[in-house]
Amino acid sequence: MQEETRAPYATDGTDFQGALKHHREKALKRFAKRAAIFGLMWLQIFVTRTDYLLPLAIVGFLGLLTSMIRLPISLSWVRRCSRLFHTYPVVFRGPVPQISVERNNCFTVRIGRESSGSPTMAGTNLSGKGWPAGGSAGVWFAGDDLFGGAALVPITGELLFMQPLDWPLTSEQRANAPADRIAKARQAGIKGYVSLRS
Repeated sequence: MQEETRAPYATDGTDFQGALKHHREKALKRFAKRAAIFGLMWLQIFVTRTDYLLPLAIVGFLGLLTSMIRLPISLSWVRRCSRLFHTYPVVFRGPVPQISVERNNCFTVRIGRESSGSPTMAGTNLSGKGWPAGGSAGVWFAGDDLFGGAALVPITGELLFMQPLDWPLTSEQRANAPADRIAKARQAGIKGYVSLRS
Protein backbone atom coordinates (compact mmCIF):
# COMPACT_ATOMS: atom_id res chain seq x y z
CA MET A 1 0.00 0.00 0.00
CA GLN A 2 1.26 3.45 -0.93
CA GLU A 3 2.22 5.66 1.99
CA GLU A 4 0.54 9.06 2.09
CA THR A 5 2.77 12.12 2.04
CA ARG A 6 1.83 14.84 4.48
CA ALA A 7 1.15 18.29 3.09
CA PRO A 8 3.29 21.23 4.24
CA TYR A 9 0.16 23.06 5.50
CA ALA A 10 -2.84 22.26 7.69
CA THR A 11 -5.26 19.84 5.99
CA ASP A 12 -7.99 19.88 8.62
CA GLY A 13 -10.16 22.38 6.73
CA THR A 14 -8.71 25.43 8.49
CA ASP A 15 -6.00 26.43 6.01
CA PHE A 16 -7.33 26.44 2.47
CA GLN A 17 -5.18 29.55 1.83
CA GLY A 18 -2.08 27.44 2.50
CA ALA A 19 -3.31 24.79 0.08
CA LEU A 20 -4.03 27.36 -2.63
CA LYS A 21 -0.64 29.03 -2.16
CA HIS A 22 1.14 25.65 -2.27
CA HIS A 23 -0.59 24.55 -5.49
CA ARG A 24 0.02 27.95 -7.10
CA GLU A 25 3.73 27.81 -6.22
CA LYS A 26 3.93 24.20 -7.40
CA ALA A 27 2.53 25.18 -10.83
CA LEU A 28 5.02 28.06 -11.10
CA LYS A 29 7.99 25.89 -10.07
CA ARG A 30 6.97 23.18 -12.53
CA PHE A 31 6.82 25.82 -15.28
CA ALA A 32 10.19 27.31 -14.31
CA LYS A 33 11.86 23.89 -14.37
CA ARG A 34 10.42 22.96 -17.76
CA ALA A 35 11.06 26.41 -19.22
CA ALA A 36 14.72 26.26 -18.16
CA ILE A 37 15.26 22.85 -19.77
CA PHE A 38 13.32 23.49 -22.98
CA GLY A 39 14.57 27.07 -23.21
CA LEU A 40 18.20 25.90 -23.17
CA MET A 41 17.42 23.27 -25.81
CA TRP A 42 15.92 25.96 -28.02
CA LEU A 43 18.48 28.71 -27.42
CA GLN A 44 21.54 26.51 -27.97
CA ILE A 45 21.02 26.66 -31.77
CA PHE A 46 21.42 30.45 -31.69
CA VAL A 47 24.52 30.25 -29.52
CA THR A 48 26.34 27.41 -31.32
CA ARG A 49 24.91 28.12 -34.80
CA THR A 50 25.20 24.40 -35.54
CA ASP A 51 22.67 23.02 -38.01
CA TYR A 52 22.71 19.44 -36.73
CA LEU A 53 21.28 20.65 -33.42
CA LEU A 54 18.13 21.91 -35.20
CA PRO A 55 15.96 18.89 -34.19
CA LEU A 56 16.90 19.47 -30.55
CA ALA A 57 16.05 23.17 -30.90
CA ILE A 58 12.64 22.32 -32.39
CA VAL A 59 11.87 19.97 -29.48
CA GLY A 60 12.96 22.73 -27.08
CA PHE A 61 10.75 25.32 -28.77
CA LEU A 62 7.70 23.04 -28.77
CA GLY A 63 8.31 22.06 -25.13
CA LEU A 64 8.63 25.72 -24.13
CA LEU A 65 5.46 26.62 -26.02
CA THR A 66 3.53 23.75 -24.38
CA SER A 67 4.78 24.80 -20.94
CA MET A 68 3.65 28.39 -21.57
CA ILE A 69 0.19 27.16 -22.56
CA ARG A 70 -0.13 24.81 -19.56
CA LEU A 71 0.84 27.39 -16.91
CA PRO A 72 -2.29 29.60 -17.25
CA ILE A 73 -4.47 26.45 -17.30
CA SER A 74 -2.89 25.20 -14.05
CA LEU A 75 -3.29 28.60 -12.40
CA SER A 76 -6.91 28.85 -13.57
CA TRP A 77 -7.77 25.62 -11.67
CA VAL A 78 -6.25 27.15 -8.51
CA ARG A 79 -8.33 30.33 -9.08
CA ARG A 80 -11.50 28.23 -9.50
CA CYS A 81 -10.86 26.48 -6.19
CA SER A 82 -10.02 29.79 -4.53
CA ARG A 83 -13.38 31.30 -5.54
CA LEU A 84 -15.17 28.26 -4.14
CA PHE A 85 -13.32 28.33 -0.81
CA HIS A 86 -14.03 32.06 -0.47
CA THR A 87 -17.74 31.70 -1.31
CA TYR A 88 -18.86 28.54 0.50
CA PRO A 89 -18.19 27.25 4.02
CA VAL A 90 -15.75 24.32 4.24
CA VAL A 91 -17.42 21.18 5.64
CA PHE A 92 -16.21 17.62 6.04
CA ARG A 93 -17.97 15.17 3.71
CA GLY A 94 -17.48 11.44 3.73
CA PRO A 95 -17.13 8.73 2.90
CA VAL A 96 -16.16 9.46 -0.72
CA PRO A 97 -16.07 6.13 -2.56
CA GLN A 98 -14.27 6.15 -5.89
CA ILE A 99 -16.41 4.93 -8.79
CA SER A 100 -13.93 5.25 -11.65
CA VAL A 101 -10.68 6.90 -12.74
CA GLU A 102 -10.17 8.20 -16.25
CA ARG A 103 -7.31 9.76 -18.17
CA ASN A 104 -6.16 13.35 -17.61
CA ASN A 105 -6.38 13.03 -13.81
CA CYS A 106 -10.19 12.84 -13.98
CA PHE A 107 -12.27 10.66 -11.67
CA THR A 108 -15.84 9.89 -10.66
CA VAL A 109 -16.82 9.67 -6.97
CA ARG A 110 -19.88 9.76 -4.74
CA ILE A 111 -19.78 12.36 -1.98
CA GLY A 112 -21.34 10.71 1.06
CA ARG A 113 -23.46 7.59 1.36
CA GLU A 114 -25.69 6.56 -1.54
CA SER A 115 -28.64 6.08 0.82
CA SER A 116 -28.52 9.78 1.73
CA GLY A 117 -29.01 10.81 -1.90
CA SER A 118 -25.46 12.12 -2.18
CA PRO A 119 -24.44 13.22 -5.66
CA THR A 120 -22.09 11.47 -8.04
CA MET A 121 -19.37 13.91 -9.03
CA ALA A 122 -16.82 14.05 -11.83
CA GLY A 123 -13.62 15.77 -10.87
CA THR A 124 -9.97 16.51 -11.46
CA ASN A 125 -6.96 16.56 -9.15
CA LEU A 126 -4.88 19.75 -9.32
CA SER A 127 -1.80 17.73 -8.30
CA GLY A 128 -2.08 15.70 -11.48
CA LYS A 129 -2.31 12.34 -9.71
CA GLY A 130 -5.87 11.20 -10.38
CA TRP A 131 -7.95 10.14 -7.39
CA PRO A 132 -5.92 10.52 -4.14
CA ALA A 133 -5.36 7.38 -2.07
CA GLY A 134 -6.58 9.00 1.16
CA GLY A 135 -9.66 10.66 -0.32
CA SER A 136 -12.08 7.77 0.22
CA ALA A 137 -12.37 8.39 3.97
CA GLY A 138 -13.66 11.91 3.34
CA VAL A 139 -12.70 15.38 2.14
CA TRP A 140 -13.12 19.00 3.20
CA PHE A 141 -15.68 20.28 0.70
CA ALA A 142 -16.69 23.80 -0.30
CA GLY A 143 -19.50 24.08 -2.79
CA ASP A 144 -23.03 23.11 -3.72
CA ASP A 145 -24.00 19.54 -4.65
CA LEU A 146 -26.11 20.81 -7.53
CA PHE A 147 -23.39 22.99 -9.09
CA GLY A 148 -20.05 21.52 -7.94
CA GLY A 149 -17.26 22.44 -5.60
CA ALA A 150 -13.67 22.18 -4.47
CA ALA A 151 -12.27 19.74 -1.96
CA LEU A 152 -9.15 19.46 0.18
CA VAL A 153 -7.94 15.93 0.96
CA PRO A 154 -6.89 15.40 4.60
CA ILE A 155 -3.21 14.49 5.21
CA THR A 156 -2.06 14.75 1.56
CA GLY A 157 -3.57 18.22 1.05
CA GLU A 158 -4.43 17.62 -2.60
CA LEU A 159 -6.95 20.01 -4.14
CA LEU A 160 -9.83 18.63 -6.18
CA PHE A 161 -12.36 20.37 -8.39
CA MET A 162 -15.69 18.58 -8.85
CA GLN A 163 -19.06 19.01 -10.54
CA PRO A 164 -22.14 16.80 -10.95
CA LEU A 165 -21.44 13.87 -13.28
CA ASP A 166 -24.88 14.09 -14.93
CA TRP A 167 -24.66 17.83 -15.65
CA PRO A 168 -27.23 17.87 -18.51
CA LEU A 169 -29.68 15.66 -16.58
CA THR A 170 -29.68 18.02 -13.59
CA SER A 171 -30.01 21.25 -15.60
CA GLU A 172 -33.71 21.61 -14.74
CA GLN A 173 -32.94 21.31 -11.01
CA ARG A 174 -30.33 24.06 -11.32
CA ALA A 175 -32.67 26.28 -13.31
CA ASN A 176 -35.38 25.87 -10.63
CA ALA A 177 -33.01 26.37 -7.67
CA PRO A 178 -33.68 29.34 -5.36
CA ALA A 179 -32.33 32.66 -6.65
CA ASP A 180 -29.85 33.05 -3.78
CA ARG A 181 -28.42 29.60 -4.45
CA ILE A 182 -27.96 30.42 -8.16
CA ALA A 183 -26.39 33.80 -7.28
CA LYS A 184 -23.92 32.11 -4.95
CA ALA A 185 -22.98 29.56 -7.62
CA ARG A 186 -22.45 32.42 -10.09
CA GLN A 187 -20.25 34.22 -7.56
CA ALA A 188 -18.21 31.04 -7.07
CA GLY A 189 -17.85 30.50 -10.83
CA ILE A 190 -19.74 27.19 -10.96
CA LYS A 191 -23.09 28.23 -12.43
CA GLY A 192 -22.10 26.83 -15.83
CA TYR A 193 -20.47 23.59 -16.95
CA VAL A 194 -16.67 23.43 -16.67
CA SER A 195 -14.73 21.09 -18.95
CA LEU A 196 -12.47 18.97 -16.74
CA ARG A 197 -10.16 18.33 -19.68
CA SER A 198 -9.20 22.00 -20.11
